[in-house]
Amino acid sequence: MTDTRPLHSVYDVVGGLRMHGLVSGRQVAPRVVHPPLVFVHGLGVSLRYMEPTMARLAGEFDVSGIDLPGFGRSDTPSGVLGMPELAAAVADWLDARRIGPAILVGNSFGCQVIVELVSRQPRRALGLVLNAPTIDPAHRSMMTMLMRVARDVPNEPVRLVPVVARDYLRAGPRRILTTLGYAIADRIEEKLPSIVAPTLVVCGAHDPVVTVEWASEVARLVGIEQPGASGAMMQCVGGAAHALPFDDPEAFARIIRNFAEHVSQVGRGVPLGAAGR
Repeated sequence: MTDTRPLHSVYDVVGGLRMHGLVSGRQVAPRVVHPPLVFVHGLGVSLRYMEPTMARLAGEFDVSGIDLPGFGRSDTPSGVLGMPELAAAVADWLDARRIGPAILVGNSFGCQVIVELVSRQPRRALGLVLNAPTIDPAHRSMMTMLMRVARDVPNEPVRLVPVVARDYLRAGPRRILTTLGYAIADRIEEKLPSIVAPTLVVCGAHDPVVTVEWASEVARLVGIEQPGASGAMMQCVGGAAHALPFDDPEAFARIIRNFAEHVSQVGRGVPLGAAGR
């Protein structure tokens, strides 16, 4: 009997830890050439809330994603990993899975992880999708961030609650709060100007965690220090809040699909429109 599931769980031992990932479950049409897509989740949660979007793209793209160490179904390291260690874990996992340059898709804290990775190893990325990228310098405090996350809860679908609750219980309060501290200390705004890969910033119009104003600033900053950099485009999704990959996977998949076509055009020498320029 043919297995038609769009995604499959895989486990790889990376750096002594058993890492969980989701990968496309069936072959992409041979006549369609698209860049691979790699998904990185946000703080405290796992790929479970990104899976609806991933599944909608799995028939057209080579899709994969990783549960970061200490989160989801991946092993828990003895200590809490900082930003450089998390980025290195993603890089090592990509090597273990033999995934070459890809479009890296992050949500929330996952955006910080992939920006850290690309700032160290720019050739990893054919493009970046930064959905609800944290942390806004105007809200750089733990109490403020916790309050904004609490304000987002009524904006999200009720069916997301058990997904997040299970992941938060799995990670535990110490790991979540310590990682939040690392996220707050990380200055993504200082790394964005050096990014040369085509970038799309996506935000929800009703996201109290990442405002439209901050998302616009992220788009403006991308590549401004690099002559000839592709820069960034920005897209705001009306009605969406912070968890777009789960809340409206059809819309997010469509956005990623269109961006992948732009990235392919850039590879063929067609300029990518830059936001805020």
